[in-house]
Amino acid sequence: MHDLVIRNGTVVDGSGESRFVGDLAVSDGVVTEVGEVSGPARRTIDTEGHLVLPGWVDIHTHYDGQATWDPEVTPSSWHGVTTAVFGNCGVGFAPVKPGTEDFLINLMEGVEDIPGTVLAEGIDFRWETFP
Repeated sequence: MHDLVIRNGTVVDGSGESRFVGDLAVSDGVVTEVGEVSGPARRTIDTEGHLVLPGWVDIHTHYDGQATWDPEVTPSSWHGVTTAVFGNCGVGFAPVKPGTEDFLINLMEGVEDIPGTVLAEGIDFRWETFP
C-alpha cells in the first residue's frame, strides 16, 4: 500500500520530456511510481487541472552571484525548491559578452545597491553554463 497517490495531475517531471496527465505514488517519503499507479493508498489526492512538479519552482531569485560561491543555493534548496529561475530581477550574469562586465556591475550597483567591488571580485564572469 502506498502512503500517498496523487491522481489525474498534469505531471511535469523535470526531465525535459513533455508534460502528461497521470498519477504519482509516494511510499516511505520516496516517489515510487509515476504514470499509471496501481494499488491502494492511505491518502489519495485528485489534482485534475493542476500541475504536479518535483518540488517548488522559485521564479524570482537573486542568486546570480550566490550560485558561484554556494553550489547548493541553500536558502532555496533547504526549503524544498528544486528549480530556480535565475535572473536578478531580470538581469543575469551569464553568459556575459567579454568586455561588458562593467556594464552589469554598474547596473546591479545602481538597481540593487550591491557594491561594485563585491561583484567584480566575487564573480567569475568567464562562466557561460552551470551544471
